[in-house]
Amino acid sequence: MKAVVAHHLWGRVGGGELVNAYVAKTLMERGHKVAIVSTFNFDRKKYREWFNLDLGETEVYFFLPGTLPLFGIYQRLGIFIPLKRAIRKERPNIVFIDNELYRPILRMKERINFKILEYIHFPFHALKILKGETPREYIETFKQYTADARIYHEKYEKGLWKLYFKTWLKIHNKIARENPFEAADVVMANSHYIAKLIKILWNGEAKVLHPPVKVNDFKSRTNKGFDERNNAIVMIGRISPEKRIEDVIDAIAITETKPVLRVIGGMIPSALYYKSRLMRRSLEKGVRIEFYINVSRQDLINIATSSKLFVHATKGEHFGIAVVEGMAAGCPVIVHKSGGPYEDITNYGEYGLLYENLSELAENIDKLMTSAKLWRIYHEKALSRSLLFNEDSFKEGLVKIMGI
Repeated sequence: MKAVVAHHLWGRVGGGELVNAYVAKTLMERGHKVAIVSTFNFDRKKYREWFNLDLGETEVYFFLPGTLPLFGIYQRLGIFIPLKRAIRKERPNIVFIDNELYRPILRMKERINFKILEYIHFPFHALKILKGETPREYIETFKQYTADARIYHEKYEKGLWKLYFKTWLKIHNKIARENPFEAADVVMANSHYIAKLIKILWNGEAKVLHPPVKVNDFKSRTNKGFDERNNAIVMIGRISPEKRIEDVIDAIAITETKPVLRVIGGMIPSALYYKSRLMRRSLEKGVRIEFYINVSRQDLINIATSSKLFVHATKGEHFGIAVVEGMAAGCPVIVHKSGGPYEDITNYGEYGLLYENLSELAENIDKLMTSAKLWRIYHEKALSRSLLFNEDSFKEGLVKIMGI
């Protein structure tokens, strides 16, 4: 069998890249020929460094040799160009794609007779609806689902950026498929939380396939006990406003235990202002904060497994790979009572503590920082739950859905 795996940006470290790399890996391990489609060319060797994955000599079809920062979000619109080229040359049986920008290949689907499998991290359609006419009964629901997306779309609300986005949206609407259940043969979602939104938008049942999390990376260091760990909270993820790191600073400021906050994550130059803001805030509040930016995988593991707690402050997170990594590190987790971390990962609070406001977050931090008994309970729960989201679970789920 031949397969094409299409993702707009392979040249960075993130959850989307991990999902697509594991799709390619799973197919190759089962003896299928795989071609990769990307908007930009990328260094395949990086995948061994980032994820310990070997993409081998896989054929890569791309639109541009490198990113063009000036054109920003416009660049991703070009993914259908190398996708069409790959389909013409490879004549695949399956096309796996994790975005909606594939309307131009639908006629080819009828002619070449391949199946489309769409994986939805977050349906951009929800943001479009919220910006347009939203049925009254869904306004609050859409606001919750689009909480983090609205933060990084704020700049498109005014001035020249508004025109920039309006023009982009016109082009997007010509390239994007409409109803995924009419365009694709199989529709997947990265969480039950997102599957519910898909049901609201299109009245279809998406198959849930949680992203793979490399939990085994933490195995040798997970059993460090309460007294062996530093009085520290760890957060993992890109350093950007939607992660709400300032909420954790504010919560620590009103705790009795005053743990240090360790922030591990990638950061692009445009987010430097946010880091500076966090440093000023922590200084004003008397909170100790440490940043570990773009560190190696091994450093991430060492820092996480030497910390007592993991906190995830994003509201309406679509899934939350970082939360599972925190669990795999043996840290009891505290998550906002919303999104995938609440519904899928902690199973509505069974495997972690929840909060809705800063007082609750501060109270939960103090509980876990002062009670070795409570800490051990949630330490064990975290370790056992993390195994549900490992790489093998993803592979098995993918094979079952694909029927290969």
